[in-house]
Amino acid sequence: MEERIEKIEAVISNLVRNSEDLSDIVAAQDKEISRIKDSLQWLLERDFERQNAENTVTDEKLPPHW
Repeated sequence: MEERIEKIEAVISNLVRNSEDLSDIVAAQDKEISRIKDSLQWLLERDFERQNAENTVTDEKLPPHW
């Protein structure tokens, strides 16, 4: 009976360690996803500004008959 309890304790210990490792991995991935989302938002805003600037320049350069 004692040996069986020790095996169960070893399995539980291993599961707890694996759970903690996975939690650390998920936390790191969450930080990376947040950083990527911020970078994407910045790039989208920059592209939007660039497109608006191009449209403004294009509107100013159109001949009068357009």
